[in-house]
Amino acid sequence: MARSPRIALLAAAVALPLGAAAVTWAWPEPPAPRAPIEVKLRDHPAPAPPPTSSSMPLVVPPPSAVPPGDDQDDDGVDGDD
Repeated sequence: MARSPRIALLAAAVALPLGAAAVTWAWPEPPAPRAPIEVKLRDHPAPAPPPTSSSMPLVVPPPSAVPPGDDQDDDGVDGDD
């Protein structure tokens, strides 16, 4: 009579997820959020950004050129074999 516990376990394995799905489906959903009726904007405009120290753009020089044959590794071996 070892079938009886197996049938009970099978019934529980099927019934529990189905019961959880039924409860979740029947559960009432929370109400959707409502939009405000009136929106208030600021009474004054935002402050202007502070002026820059100079009106000239900052010019950055280009990086120095890499010598030919340098593979940029620190292993001391050049990649121009």
